[in-house]
Amino acid sequence: MTRIDLSQDYGVSLSKNLSRRGFGVERGNRILLHPVEVAYLATAGNRVYLNGRELSVLEVLRWCFKRRENVLLFFAYRDLRNRGKRIRVDGNFLAGKHVFLPVSERDFLNFEDICGKNFYLAVVDEEGDVTYYRHFEWDCTGKQEEDIPRFEGVFAGDRVVTTAKHVFEKFFYGSLRDGVITLSLVEALYLLEKGVIELDVSREELVKVALDVEKNFLDRYTVYRDLKERGFVVKTGFKFGSDFRVYEKVESTRDLPHSKYLVKVADGMRISDIASHVRVAGVVRKKMLFCFDTERLRYLCIERVRI
Repeated sequence: MTRIDLSQDYGVSLSKNLSRRGFGVERGNRILLHPVEVAYLATAGNRVYLNGRELSVLEVLRWCFKRRENVLLFFAYRDLRNRGKRIRVDGNFLAGKHVFLPVSERDFLNFEDICGKNFYLAVVDEEGDVTYYRHFEWDCTGKQEEDIPRFEGVFAGDRVVTTAKHVFEKFFYGSLRDGVITLSLVEALYLLEKGVIELDVSREELVKVALDVEKNFLDRYTVYRDLKERGFVVKTGFKFGSDFRVYEKVESTRDLPHSKYLVKVADGMRISDIASHVRVAGVVRKKMLFCFDTERLRYLCIERVRI
């Protein structure tokens, strides 16, 4: 049991036990504690005093939570400590063997802000439970090679149809029903720009209709084209709540492999929505990619991890 005096700069007499467990910063014969450490130690049964009066755990928490950042830090700190992790508070981060940034499930996350930075996200939900995510910039290539014979298609309002079965059966464009292949507008535009499909409308007319249907069509198409040029097979991700699902290679639709990635085009997103996307990707054994920069075409992979 340790006595903590808040009137003495949150310090305690030098304790080999606390020092060995990685609490606080040694200053002479004292250890200075962060408010989050004080709150954690109070909930663990240590006594906290202010001006000679012992505070209740609730009073200590009220004192600690005057700063919003301390709320998220406390829940993540408590969770990591209870998992046996030696951790310390470093600004808005928790640092140990790994570095963690505590965030709320309600926060909006700009992908540009975290891309390339070496820390885990410690997401604190409204009940104080913590889930951990790692992220990294993704830059990979597929194995698909395509040499598609030219074919004709018919523009059908918000999609294109054709009877050229090879485009589906061998190269996995569109969907095949009753001898008719239905192509999405991103697929049709890509094939049109490649000079593979002959349509009864111009590129400009197709794009105009696509923009009327979907305001961010050009951003989605830019990402689609980039993935195709990287050598991937790209299909709609609608059933998984994403923009695309991505295969490394498809040799035949008769022996279709599992897709490897789900892709969402967005510069940022509420963390609760990110968690939903990552969870769906994990359930279907795929990695979740977010394309957040359609000019430089940068991708961020986010996945849940066990700590």
